[in-house]
Amino acid sequence: MKISSFILCLILIGCGNQQKETPQDILSENIFINLLKDIHLAEAKFELHKTKGTENAKNELAHNYKTIYEIHEISPDDFDKTLDYYAQHPEQLEKIYTRVLEQLTKDRAILDQQ
Repeated sequence: MKISSFILCLILIGCGNQQKETPQDILSENIFINLLKDIHLAEAKFELHKTKGTENAKNELAHNYKTIYEIHEISPDDFDKTLDYYAQHPEQLEKIYTRVLEQLTKDRAILDQQ
């Protein structure tokens, strides 16, 4: 009985210590955070500009997405795969969005001081 309890404890400890490794084709959290920040700023700009003309705003948004992908040296497919991955890991995604919000708040505070 003691041996089976000991083995059960070892199995439970072994299962609990597994590290979740991000696949290599998924963007790191830091890169994804910066990317999401830029994307949300572009989306906010789109929302502001679409009242002046939806078609122009859509074209500007498409251009902004292309520029963001180029700046971060990724493809739309890289972004989609990463978003899908983190959507399947909601705890990580929540942590990422918390950091995005912190960065946006910090940037806003800097702009308000100017």
